[in-house]
Amino acid sequence: MHSPGPQRGPATRQEFWFYAIFCFALLALFAGDVWTNYSPVKLSALLFVLFWIPLLALHEAAHAAVAKIVGWRVDKIVIGMGRPIGAFQIGSVDVELKVLPLEGFIRSFPKDLNFPGLKHAMIYAAGPGVELLLAGLILQFGGPEKLLVHSDQYATIALQSLVLASATGGILNLIPYAVQTSDGNVIPNDGLGIFRSLSRPSGAYVALVNQERSGDNEEDV
Repeated sequence: MHSPGPQRGPATRQEFWFYAIFCFALLALFAGDVWTNYSPVKLSALLFVLFWIPLLALHEAAHAAVAKIVGWRVDKIVIGMGRPIGAFQIGSVDVELKVLPLEGFIRSFPKDLNFPGLKHAMIYAAGPGVELLLAGLILQFGGPEKLLVHSDQYATIALQSLVLASATGGILNLIPYAVQTSDGNVIPNDGLGIFRSLSRPSGAYVALVNQERSGDNEEDV
């Protein structure tokens, strides 16, 4: 588990327009490249980026679903990073959308000390696991002999881009590393979180169980 640090307020009008102009400039450069010596395969990069956003939502939803299955309480899902741009609720869970859809996290707490480390590792593994599972299923049903070779068919290119985006997200999240925030918190990714969870003694989760019972939300997955 990790702490995301202080949460920033909603995006200002200036920030919104900066991000909008930046994205428009990238799309314009891409469109110019596609227009020059056009070939269908050039759409792969755009499709990869477009698929990344729903895959990120699927990744975080898998974390939350497994947390619920193993009996942990989930009270927040964050999709993206940077300034918040929107929020809504699904049942008792707050969902927050942020301006850059590059990463996310969920906030969950164990309710007891029955194998908390194993359950925690399962929660961490659920995100990259569902992405790798999706990539494998598409390859299986679409046919490796079709999806692993060059194609100019738009449907095949779309499936290839989805497989690549899904597999890339799953693999990158399993490579253990940690990021230190400006306030000194160390944030493990899913791969490192799995290893840490399995090596933690059950007693290390006592404080988290107490936070769950008191409603004091400080930890994130």
